[in-house]
Amino acid sequence: MEGLDIQDRLEYARAAVAVLRALKIKDSTMGYGELARAIGLIPEGGRWEPWHRQQVADILQLVAAAERQGHAKTGAEPLDFARIVTAETGKAGAGVGKNSEIVRE
Repeated sequence: MEGLDIQDRLEYARAAVAVLRALKIKDSTMGYGELARAIGLIPEGGRWEPWHRQQVADILQLVAAAERQGHAKTGAEPLDFARIVTAETGKAGAGVGKNSEIVRE
């Protein structure tokens, strides 16, 4: 599995937020592979590898944690993580835990 440094993770997370908002506007869904390509995780001409699924899930967890931390303060409309679906069923999977959070010590 190829690792992602923190800057890459944050850039992919920022892009994922934009994609999730666009999906809501268009009232459509997208598979994990499509999301990986849309945010640049898989380069043009690249192919889906098994580890990409975990990387996409990790990126969405990061987005969920950031949303949870900032939502109460900004009043922004919540993101709809169910718009990311599995290719096999076309339905949202177990999904991103809305309990993802950024912990401070």
